[in-house]
Amino acid sequence: MNPSSSPAPVEKRPELDDAPPLLGSWRNVYLLVVGSFVLFVVLSAALTWVYS
Repeated sequence: MNPSSSPAPVEKRPELDDAPPLLGSWRNVYLLVVGSFVLFVVLSAALTWVYS
């Protein structure tokens, strides 16, 4: 192996540690997305049951 082919050093990117612009934390964003999905599935199932 050629020592000059070693991988480049990893740069620090502090912007990746920033909080999301909404809801204060990534956990809250993920909970909102999962909650919206569950609500959509339940609503779709209910509408299918009512109109089938």
